[in-house]
Amino acid sequence: MKSAFLVVSATALLVPAISCGGSPAAPITAPSQSVSFAGTWNGTSIDSQGATIVTWALTQTGSTAAGTVKTEAVDPNDGSCNSCHRNKTGTFSGTTSGTTLTLTMFFAAGGAGDPTPACTATLTGTASRVAADTLTAAYSGADSCEGPFMDGTLMMTRHP
Repeated sequence: MKSAFLVVSATALLVPAISCGGSPAAPITAPSQSVSFAGTWNGTSIDSQGATIVTWALTQTGSTAAGTVKTEAVDPNDGSCNSCHRNKTGTFSGTTSGTTLTLTMFFAAGGAGDPTPACTATLTGTASRVAADTLTAAYSGADSCEGPFMDGTLMMTRHP
C-alpha cells in the first residue's frame, strides 16, 4: 500500500510539470563576439587577373570599418597589364556583424602616382573566416579599363 501511495504521489507531481512545458529548455548559446578590424593589415589577393599585394589602414567605430587600401603588383616590372593596373591607392569601407566583414574597396581615377589614371576599380567581398588577426575573404569586382575580377581570394594579417 505504501509503494502504491508513492507511485500515485509521484505521478501527481509529474503531471503538472509535463503539462506546463516540462520539455527540456533550449540550449543557451553565447552571443556572437564582434572582432575589431582597426589597424594595419597586409596580405595578398589572387583573382582572374592575377596576384596582388594588399595593405589596409583601418579604423572602426561600432560596426563600421573605414580607411585606405593600397594595392601593388607582385612583380611591377613584368610588363603585364596586371603590373600597371594593380598599383593603386583607394578607400576601404566595411560593415561587421560578429566575425563577418562585408567590404568594398574603391579606387578612383586619377590617383596620385597611379600608372593608369583613367581607370577606376571597385572590389566587393565578404570575409567570414575571421580570427583576431587574420582573415580570408572572397571578392569580385571590375576595373573600368581591364574588365572583371572574378573568383577572388584575399588573405590578410593584422600587424601591430
